[in-house]
Amino acid sequence: MARTLTLRLSDTAYETVKRYAEADQQSMNSWIEGLVDVEDMRRRCANHDRWMSAYPDAVAFTEAWADRNLDELARR
Repeated sequence: MARTLTLRLSDTAYETVKRYAEADQQSMNSWIEGLVDVEDMRRRCANHDRWMSAYPDAVAFTEAWADRNLDELARR
């Protein structure tokens, strides 16, 4: 489901975004969407890192499981 985000930018910020978007040959909307996607991924990765740090036994189990799967694929 698509969500709409409305940004109010100062004239200076607007001109900066416009300049970056034009340099990347994108619309301002596409450029901002890309920026939001990058920030979302950064936050997801940070949360995942915190979870992995909090549950080292689960991480070790899943790494061992993945290694067994890779070994099994190598034998095929």
